[in-house]
Amino acid sequence: MIHTQVGSLRLKKVSNPLDIIGKRLSKKYKLICFDELEIVDIADAMIVSKLFTSLLKKDISFIITSNFEPSQLYKFGLQREQFLPFIEIIKNKMSIINVKNNADLRKNTSGKKSYYFFYPLNNVSKKKYLQVLGKTKKATSFKSKIIYSLGRKLIFEKTMENNLITDFNFLCSYNFSPNDYIAISNVFDFYFIDNIPELNNSKINEARRFIILIDILYEKKSKIIIRSEKKPENIFTLKKNKDLPFLRTVSRITEMTTQKWFKF
Repeated sequence: MIHTQVGSLRLKKVSNPLDIIGKRLSKKYKLICFDELEIVDIADAMIVSKLFTSLLKKDISFIITSNFEPSQLYKFGLQREQFLPFIEIIKNKMSIINVKNNADLRKNTSGKKSYYFFYPLNNVSKKKYLQVLGKTKKATSFKSKIIYSLGRKLIFEKTMENNLITDFNFLCSYNFSPNDYIAISNVFDFYFIDNIPELNNSKINEARRFIILIDILYEKKSKIIIRSEKKPENIFTLKKNKDLPFLRTVSRITEMTTQKWFKF
């Protein structure tokens, strides 16, 4: 939403678009809540500090949760020095509370078995994956669909009503942005994602996109059917110093592929 407004204002040659957006938000809200704040995208990092500064000057209050303490946010990100003022804002303007609770409530409450997550990438998992797709597929054939995102044209060759049937290498290796994933999430409700490989250090960019995608689909309560080389907890084999929030992604995938989730 913010990226779209910034882009629109810049087209109108507005010099300080975030100030205008801050004024708009301050007229509508006095309290803004962010759940599980995480910055993994450079575009978000460049915006968030300036926007929060503008909103705090207008006496907007915030409640923020995160899996990371302030100093760890966007830790290994590009041009992080431009993000550091936001960390100082949190430290100086907000009360920081450490909630000491390591229980993963998504795993504890969503059931133990993933009904719609199939692994490894072999003929058995492919058969089960196609069986679910076959139950969903109507008499109509697959169709291509074009989605527009900030002036860009995104083409998907295999769709069916509100279902997207796609391959990991296309969805996460192509240069999709968070705004593209938001645009996609506004069109489809069901996502069949096939051929997810082990995400190691050679696939950092793909891992980042996959994390962002799952976060967006989780917030939308979207349904995902996945076929992967590894089970959820073993998909990510990245070095810990890359500091990607993959544990949250694993937790969300585990919940999103249960029967309970599909009853939403």
